[in-house]
Amino acid sequence: MSSNALYRALVPDAPLHRRTEGDEYRTTFEYLDRLRSTSILLETVVKPGLQRPKLISSFQGSIDRVLFSFPSWAIEGDLAPAYQSVIKALRHGTGFIVIHHASVRERVAQWFADAGHSADNVELISMPDYVSLTDWAEDAYVSLTDENDGSGYLMEPWEFKRAGDALIADAVEDHTDVKASQAPLIFQGGNCLIGTDFWFLGKDYFADTLALLKRDRAPVVVPEGESADAFARQLFSQYVDTARQLILIGTKKPIAIREYVGTKSGSDYFLDVAAGGAGTFQPIFHIDMFISLVGPGDDGKFCVLVGSPALADKTLGTSSPFSLSEIYDGIAQDLEAQGFTVKRNPLVHRRTLGKTFKLSKLKELSGQQGYEALAAAVKELAVTGATDNTDIRIRDWHHITWNNCLVENSVKSGRNVYLPTFGYGANSDLKAIDSEMKSLWENLGFKPQMLGDFNQFAARQGVVHCIKKYITRGT
Repeated sequence: MSSNALYRALVPDAPLHRRTEGDEYRTTFEYLDRLRSTSILLETVVKPGLQRPKLISSFQGSIDRVLFSFPSWAIEGDLAPAYQSVIKALRHGTGFIVIHHASVRERVAQWFADAGHSADNVELISMPDYVSLTDWAEDAYVSLTDENDGSGYLMEPWEFKRAGDALIADAVEDHTDVKASQAPLIFQGGNCLIGTDFWFLGKDYFADTLALLKRDRAPVVVPEGESADAFARQLFSQYVDTARQLILIGTKKPIAIREYVGTKSGSDYFLDVAAGGAGTFQPIFHIDMFISLVGPGDDGKFCVLVGSPALADKTLGTSSPFSLSEIYDGIAQDLEAQGFTVKRNPLVHRRTLGKTFKLSKLKELSGQQGYEALAAAVKELAVTGATDNTDIRIRDWHHITWNNCLVENSVKSGRNVYLPTFGYGANSDLKAIDSEMKSLWENLGFKPQMLGDFNQFAARQGVVHCIKKYITRGT
């Protein structure tokens, strides 16, 4: 994953509050070195506040209660129609917990009123405007219940660095019946998908958990004679889900992709932000961006959708050189080998043309401390003919994904899927995939609810599944 400081130097016009921000230390030891400065915290072993944790499903049952986070910067921008399309699509009677900046409270309340939701079903929780919130409500915790008494929890990881989102769970605990707790583990909600008797965890955060456990002054100590891997699995069972089988999603070895690549196309030169949004063992940093849980089929086998950049390129007649399509194929094959029914769907890896730099400026940046990842790309550009005065155009890449949707496989409320759409303006070519995804879900027996334009969310490396948190699901 690209250094955020270098990325911002090269792509100053990139949207703020990308879902990957605050995550630059993932699968490195640097973030653990930072933890040394909080050694008092590390000396305290976190104790679980519940007895039999069970994660809230990603697909099963009616969506009865959901959490959103609406910061003022998002409300006052042009993201509002997409948020409102989700609020309007969710059925009347749904319960909402809504974190928001105090300055936009009335506007947020009006959104729910305009959609016909009763004020009695909307719990508004104001936070001071100086708290740096994002709209990625999915990630700073996982949602679960204690099967002993049915109480609800937001279980937080040991550390979450993105803006002020680590304050959300405590605010929810202060104002609702949902409790907050913390685990000595590294995870984010978007890297978890919860099925029937299993749950998926992206391998990146399992690797980070192992790194945490192996460091001096870790929050918990691996028992003598036990492997860190086995102990980590015990901790995930104890703190996150007691009954379900944990299945890791990812490659066996780190993915071989550089952060920056120098490219010549015809007479033009480009600096590609090749690894933007990629994980270490995952083709995208969160598995909810490329996997959708559908549910058991008539044969009893659980069906999942796995995104495919190759299918998108075939539909659109495009070429995505850094899409890692073979990694998605490998994950699909692994899931099939484990007994899942796997269906493939298009997933777009799209470029955005950015600022132009002289090669001499890129050379200067690559010599600065922390920007060394740029050096190999600069050499590539020089080898292909670029001189100090040659113009180099930045090409930033992001994922446009329909897998990041809301699935409701319910006896009570029917089989519904809430799908983001992208076929607008400069991305009007994506209408074809909007239609293809609608047909795919209809063929799976679902009623698609087509949501608004989520292109600006995708440019920040997230879509609709990222802006909500399931709190309660029915039958």
